[in-house]
Amino acid sequence: MVRGGMEFSEFKQLADRFHHILDNNVVDLFLKEILLDMAKKLVSKTKRKTPVNTGLLRESWQIGHIEQRGNNYMVEVYSEIEYASFVENGFRAHWVPGEWKANQFVYDPNAKTGMQVGKKGGWVQGKFMMTLSVKEIEREMPRFLERKQTEFLNRLLNGR
Repeated sequence: MVRGGMEFSEFKQLADRFHHILDNNVVDLFLKEILLDMAKKLVSKTKRKTPVNTGLLRESWQIGHIEQRGNNYMVEVYSEIEYASFVENGFRAHWVPGEWKANQFVYDPNAKTGMQVGKKGGWVQGKFMMTLSVKEIEREMPRFLERKQTEFLNRLLNGR
């Protein structure tokens, strides 16, 4: 008669790790971590492409809260500076009331002086700093996600 035995302790440890993953929302936290990393990259790329006059617009880029909507996670990258969309998308040339102080133009809606922005009757082209950065992130995403998934699986399977 032949008897055999198998050691199942490693299998039990793996099963315990999977229960830990499910019980502690590890996948949910992982997805939020990835989304936050991507948002940080987007802010960094957008800042580098943002033109600088005072630096206010460049420094205004922010990351909102991560939200889950159904099976989707969302995060907003934004600037609260009112002229950010004009710099991004462009605008019709126009007269801006204000005055120059040192090397800086200061907007003043009541000023009798000012400056023409763009050619009269023309269009000032946008800089598309956010649009171009989003496209870069989309191109980089497959490699980024593959690396993150591999790191995540290694952490899980090695019990870290």
